[in-house]
Amino acid sequence: MLSKTVEYALRAIVYVALNDSKGQKVGIKEIANVLELPLHFMGKILQDLVRKGIIASVKGPHGGFYMHRPASDVGILEVVKTIDGLEAFKKCGMGMKQCSDSHPCPLHDDIKMYRERLLKVFKSKTIQDLVDGVNTGKYFITNLQQVAPIA
Repeated sequence: MLSKTVEYALRAIVYVALNDSKGQKVGIKEIANVLELPLHFMGKILQDLVRKGIIASVKGPHGGFYMHRPASDVGILEVVKTIDGLEAFKKCGMGMKQCSDSHPCPLHDDIKMYRERLLKVFKSKTIQDLVDGVNTGKYFITNLQQVAPIA
């Protein structure tokens, strides 16, 4: 349901927030390497997030990406909406243009329940919630067991 762009953006923002909470800025190469994401694509995503005010960046030897505002103020739904819009929460699961409660496709009710639940989760969770989950050691944003800045 989420585009690769949103998936990568969420992982990158969480990584930036994890480092920001330690007072550290992170560079694009570090983010791409640690998260095992394509560098060029990650660069476009990060610059878009900076332009849209979700994260910030500073150039130079002590530069990098950091949180523009507290991670607790950045909702998951805001990130999804900023990158992909909310169309995914309205589209018909079978591609019909006129799918609705009064004119449903055979999957309408099932997909509607799934979308409503996902929308509720995205509305209620912030980047800080994701950071807290990673900090417990229960959840991961990379295939590596531990997320540590590259030296």
